[in-house]
Amino acid sequence: MYRTVTFFMLSIIMLLSTFAPYSVNADEDTIDVTRTENDTFSWDNATVYFAMTDRFLDGDPTNNNSYGRPQEDAWGQNIGTFHGGDFQGLTDKLNDGYFTDLGINSIWISAPYEQVHGWVGGGPDGDFAHYAFHGYYALDYTMTDQNWGTVEDMREFVDTAHENGIRVVLDVVMNHPGYNTLQDMHEYGFGNPGVSTNWTPSSGQSWHDVHNYINYNDADAWRSWWGQWVRAGIAGYPSCGNNDRTQCLAGLPDFRTELTNSIGLPPLLETKWEMERDGSYDEWIVPAADDLRADLNMAPADYIVEWLSAWVAEFGIDGFRVDTAKHVELQRWDQLKESANDALWTWREENPDAPGADWTDDFWMTAEVWGHGVGRSEYFDHGFDSVINFTFQGENGNGPAYNLATMESTFSRYANAINSDPGFNVLSYLSQHDTHLFPRDNLIDGGTYLMLLPGGVQVFYGDETARPYGPTGSDPDQGTRSSMNWDQVNESVLHHWQIMGQFRNSHIAIGAGEHEQIGSSPYTFSRTYQDDDLEDSVVVAIGASGATTIDVSSVFSDGQTVRDFYTKETAVVSNGEVTFQAHDYGVILIERAGEAPPTVAASPQGGEFDEESLEVTLHVSGAESGMYTLDGSNPADGGMVYEDGDVITIGEDLAVDESVTLQLYAENDAGEAEADYTFTKTPPYPSVAADPPGGTFTGDGVEVTLSARNVEEASYVLNDNEAVVYENGDTLLLGEGADMGDVITLTLTGENEYGTAEETYEFTKAEGLTLYYRTDWSQPHIHYAIDDGSWTDSPGVAMEPSPFEGYAMITLDIDEQSRVTAAFNNGSGQWDNNQGQDYHITSGVFTLEDGQIREGDPESPATVTLYYYTNWSNPHIHYAIGSGNWTTLPGKALTASSKYPDYYEVTIPLEDADTLTAAFNNGGGSWDNNQGRDYSFKQGIHTVRNGRITAGVPRQ
Repeated sequence: MYRTVTFFMLSIIMLLSTFAPYSVNADEDTIDVTRTENDTFSWDNATVYFAMTDRFLDGDPTNNNSYGRPQEDAWGQNIGTFHGGDFQGLTDKLNDGYFTDLGINSIWISAPYEQVHGWVGGGPDGDFAHYAFHGYYALDYTMTDQNWGTVEDMREFVDTAHENGIRVVLDVVMNHPGYNTLQDMHEYGFGNPGVSTNWTPSSGQSWHDVHNYINYNDADAWRSWWGQWVRAGIAGYPSCGNNDRTQCLAGLPDFRTELTNSIGLPPLLETKWEMERDGSYDEWIVPAADDLRADLNMAPADYIVEWLSAWVAEFGIDGFRVDTAKHVELQRWDQLKESANDALWTWREENPDAPGADWTDDFWMTAEVWGHGVGRSEYFDHGFDSVINFTFQGENGNGPAYNLATMESTFSRYANAINSDPGFNVLSYLSQHDTHLFPRDNLIDGGTYLMLLPGGVQVFYGDETARPYGPTGSDPDQGTRSSMNWDQVNESVLHHWQIMGQFRNSHIAIGAGEHEQIGSSPYTFSRTYQDDDLEDSVVVAIGASGATTIDVSSVFSDGQTVRDFYTKETAVVSNGEVTFQAHDYGVILIERAGEAPPTVAASPQGGEFDEESLEVTLHVSGAESGMYTLDGSNPADGGMVYEDGDVITIGEDLAVDESVTLQLYAENDAGEAEADYTFTKTPPYPSVAADPPGGTFTGDGVEVTLSARNVEEASYVLNDNEAVVYENGDTLLLGEGADMGDVITLTLTGENEYGTAEETYEFTKAEGLTLYYRTDWSQPHIHYAIDDGSWTDSPGVAMEPSPFEGYAMITLDIDEQSRVTAAFNNGSGQWDNNQGQDYHITSGVFTLEDGQIREGDPESPATVTLYYYTNWSNPHIHYAIGSGNWTTLPGKALTASSKYPDYYEVTIPLEDADTLTAAFNNGGGSWDNNQGRDYSFKQGIHTVRNGRITAGVPRQ
């Protein structure tokens, strides 16, 4: 039985038309997004991003060649190979805010379970090796595919998506498993392959010619494949049928989903699972599916339903996009929906603290039924909430998506059909992986039309960046599946899609509201939505130019202040009209400009303190006052009243190692805000430190700032000289007159009744830039420019082998203040250009590995060096190393950069950890904590500007 919820709300009463939860900077180079607790999600207004996992972003290069899969086939092609995209890449982009910036509220990823390991011939001509990078050739539903990551990688991706308010939808297939491949035949002992795993086509042959060697008439050999689970055109198997339910689609083995009785397990899986019982595969086995890797006396389709539902039970998956839906019996989709829905609600009940556990929408399913349009069909009576709409793009590129003149009839027809029936919706797209890409030169208009469509919409990865059509061989579909163009993003297209996506995500009326045309020149319409607890109204003009007067009288009243979401200009309605200066793209997006919910905060934001007491500054905005408690009671029920900027003192009555929790609350007409911060009193242990904490330096020396806390006396020793007493904040100039390679040792000591602190730092005089580059290329080159000078001639300068295995090196003669902009290549066309951003390096000794720049040679201790852009006069970084404790607030003071105006810098040793988690503040209550997500840094050099992290030093 389903719990039916049309949409859910985090606030009981909310007028979306009075509040847009996103703030967008009109500067095309930046876009700032603020998510609020008033965001409303509805599948009726879903914006679903389809990321073909392998082609999206390589976040973990260590898994790229799992099962021996190459990134180029034996003919040097990568048309059908795995390119490296994985769960980690998706997570990285979630953490970067990429999907939030686009207004995405759901991500559809490739089927994540294990695919066949080997290749089949690609295209009708067999002119490339085709691997299962797309996820449609299943091998084992109970494991993650190793190319995409482990179970924990998958869990991190889902949790991170949920933390960002984004649902996760899996592509799933019940109709068929994958083809037989040479690698799987040899690895699991089925079939009669006739040639070795390493076979490749000879001159005059194609990749299809492998079938000339495989004996498909050896019934005994093929019994150990899928057995009676499938129909297949080989000896000993039931024959393929001639209707939608029983045909072997594209020659794939067809699951006999009509069976209702047990026929045991597939021999292939029995063999495979027996090989995996030694524990070495546990990090890829889905825990909820572990008990399903056995004979459970079920029919084949029942197993598949249980295996797919295990992903929901384990991770809290929110929906399925079902491939080839018309090729499976309708009752099986009812079964899958009920099983997955039960699994989702069970996951929420068993994981109440997990992100997304408090959501109240049922499990969602959309069907791929080839050629289906905007019409209700039998699929909506058998488990599906939505069906993919092929007719907006048109199977032959002949749909209404290309022309403004068709939009009114399209918008009206879609809204009338979809939003008059709560049990009916479609998922429309501009581009698809097995049809066409929308014209790359018309994606501004295409993005406008798509994001304003009634019903759900699908953003195909790269439509927002103008990803180019890729190589195809003899299969034109492959060109639609090219790797994401991170190194050549069309920023104008991306910025437009971000604004349109955020506007859509802010307004449920776009997808779920009533549509009414207002005018034709420019084309103007309204969308209005009203439910018992929610109202939302917008007016949109397309094709506007210059100062444009728009009739908004059917939606907004005289005297109301409205704004154009695209340009952020505001206007007051007069005589039922407003006038806006249209953006160059001709889109005006009108919403009511109104009040936002309040915010509350404290500075410092919890953590440890080692003084007798601590002063905490309380903040509230959007309300005249807030309330707080320190005794564990709810501040909304009689807490102490405070105003913005009030200071309270805590900790006077705390013993060492005791904690107190500060709870804050405020409310206004638009909503509520809550926050809590825990403070712990610690012993006042002594501490001493130097900034920078050692490393290399160039020029006439390096200025070092000394710090000392909780000490009776602190001293420093240079090399083997006498100790010198210093005070907190004193500075030293080290290295005057030093020669290249000289090492200066600085030792700091301080003590009090709780113990002694001692830290030692080494500073090495370096000259120019020495760079170590981690690569497996046989002849790496560096292509570079110094400051604003000319670039080297491509491919650049060949790098030399270094004393460190796996690293190439180069030394460039540059001044201390110079900056090198660089990219790397293998001398024959393969590039590493930091995903189109290039690398930015200054003088000194640095190591570049896996896209991260760090100071020192490859064996130097791991550090994080940060350049932070701010107009604060006293910025601090509050941080935690790995899973360790956070620094005492406000954290460590940053030092003004001598090389980069308006930047402050700091270097922090990572000790034995992999990451540094941080937030920045001005030392007096103003914070930059990445919109509540904090910043995460791996070892290396990073620049943080306006919420964006880039590798290397600042770009000037």
